[in-house]
Amino acid sequence: MALNVIQYEEIVSLLRQVPALVDALEARRSGFVVDVIAWLKQAETAMENNRLPAVSQLASCRATLIEAARGVQSRELVFVGRPTTRKIQEATASMVLERANDVLQGVIADRQAVFQEAERVSGQIVVIAEAKGIIAGCQDGRPHQAFLACLQEHVAADSDLATVYAHLVSLVGRTDILIFFDRALSKLE
Repeated sequence: MALNVIQYEEIVSLLRQVPALVDALEARRSGFVVDVIAWLKQAETAMENNRLPAVSQLASCRATLIEAARGVQSRELVFVGRPTTRKIQEATASMVLERANDVLQGVIADRQAVFQEAERVSGQIVVIAEAKGIIAGCQDGRPHQAFLACLQEHVAADSDLATVYAHLVSLVGRTDILIFFDRALSKLE
């Protein structure tokens, strides 16, 4: 299943939280393990809501961390000195965070390049549409969503832009095009 732009950005938002979790580990904050569990639950919810099978991998990561809280030490962990409960939990949380990060990166990897290409192409389309007067023709006081729909309709019908528009549709679909047009318009101003 190909991710749409909203699903993709929800996952990217989760990935942007990882550096703060690592900062908490580095600062030896006592809530690090709890924060990782909360983050894993968020990630699981995102996967479940988007019907992505990676939810099972994330749940497995969370189970490993829960077991560490109960005193179970993973074979993969090596400790310097005596393995205290806190060391076991933090090391497990760190390991699980890395695994979960890899899972989420894997989920978005295919679409990342596609969305970058769509951003580039939509930017070019909007610049040409402005030069041809298409944007001005659609700006007649209508609501923003209607303006975007008008822009999409006119771009699709324009003989110079139809091929590039078809390429953009093949990348992201007709619905997500509106999001990319909206973003390209904001960069135009």
